[in-house]
Amino acid sequence: MNRRLLKFFVAVIDYFLLQLSLLLVLYFRFGNNELWFHWVRHFQLFGFFGLIWILNFYIADIYNITQKLDYKRFLLSMTINVGLAVSFFYIFQDIPISPKTNLGLIVVVYTVFFLSWRNILELFMDRLGIHRSLIFIGMDKHSLDLAYKLMSSPRLGYSLSGFVIGDESFTSDNLPEWLKNGSIHLMHSMDDLSQYLEKKGAHSIVVSENWYRDVHQHLYRLFPKGVRMYQLSTFWEQIEETIPVNATDELWFLQNMSRGPYSVYHRLKRFSDIIIVLVFLPFFLFFFLLTALLVKLTSRGPAIYKQVRVGLGNHNFTIFKFRSMRVDAELNGAVWASEKDPRLTVIGDFIRRFRLDELPQIINVIRGDMSIIGPRPERPEFVDKLARDIPHYNLRHLVKPGLTGWAQVKYRYGASVKDAEIKLMYDLFYVKNISPLLDIRIVLKTILTLLSKAGR
Repeated sequence: MNRRLLKFFVAVIDYFLLQLSLLLVLYFRFGNNELWFHWVRHFQLFGFFGLIWILNFYIADIYNITQKLDYKRFLLSMTINVGLAVSFFYIFQDIPISPKTNLGLIVVVYTVFFLSWRNILELFMDRLGIHRSLIFIGMDKHSLDLAYKLMSSPRLGYSLSGFVIGDESFTSDNLPEWLKNGSIHLMHSMDDLSQYLEKKGAHSIVVSENWYRDVHQHLYRLFPKGVRMYQLSTFWEQIEETIPVNATDELWFLQNMSRGPYSVYHRLKRFSDIIIVLVFLPFFLFFFLLTALLVKLTSRGPAIYKQVRVGLGNHNFTIFKFRSMRVDAELNGAVWASEKDPRLTVIGDFIRRFRLDELPQIINVIRGDMSIIGPRPERPEFVDKLARDIPHYNLRHLVKPGLTGWAQVKYRYGASVKDAEIKLMYDLFYVKNISPLLDIRIVLKTILTLLSKAGR
């Protein structure tokens, strides 16, 4: 089953269990007497709460079904859910029901239902889950990395059954230990693969870009076998929600990322950026003034500083930020900021962790230099180096940079070329798949990042 479809199914079950909990509590309190009447009155409120609770679970990553349930995160989410409900009841005291006692009972019953159901789901996924047979063609680093991840993570739904490694690669010295365990059928040629498919079949085949040109004619003859075929980059994108820059060739990018930056959606996104800034302007101004005051009171120098960054189409622009470092932080030249940078001021770590240092960038959003969602803009000094060291780096500039982005909510703080490469893999995934739904996911995950104090 598709992972997104499975997440939706799990969310529907969670919502149903909440309403079942409501029904059981009402039955225990009122019996059969006018049960339907009481349920309809309560459902008008708890039906809405259910959607808010499910949304909160999504923000807290409770629906990451490839990992075991994080009980601490679940309890934190439930605490927030109950807090929201209690606040609602406190503000609207004239609602025509008395939910206080019901709410406490519902939370207890729902927690029991939720944990029982999730344990059953995890048992099914770990022991009885559907594992589709998968074969890799091409023994290179990226194929091996992805194959090992799939083999180590059965919840992803694939079972590694075969690997075409080629004659020249087959030595006991250069094969990883996990590939020698006997459960994975090693094949030396495409003829071996054809014979294997005749005997056992397979669900999918993943072909390394480095091998594709040599084997594509053989793959064409395998169409009648009814096997799904993927380029490594495409399959990697589906599993990891990133794009492997070192395993992806120029042809793949031309086929998948040549839509250009000026589509209708980009124009609508610009309009929505302005509307969002205007709607939340009073909120922004309050924290803007508060942060400016804190910066001025805790260190000498200006509260806001300017810096040149690279934006859409590799064009430079001036970015505005609250100063989180000492004024002499770069006397010896540009240096990457680190997660626990010794150059931070007293208040610097706090405002960076909660993204308050980026509030002045709403000016950049209004000016059109940036969007609310997009890759984080980098400094020209670093862009020049990274473009030399990392393939396809400048493709991240096909869209406007943003206040927050896919890389920021999925990866830790980066302070090296290796970190920049990994973040680029997330940025290119965003550039390729940019859409309102992905933007909403990023906004929700940004909220989780801020609540968990994991600012990047």
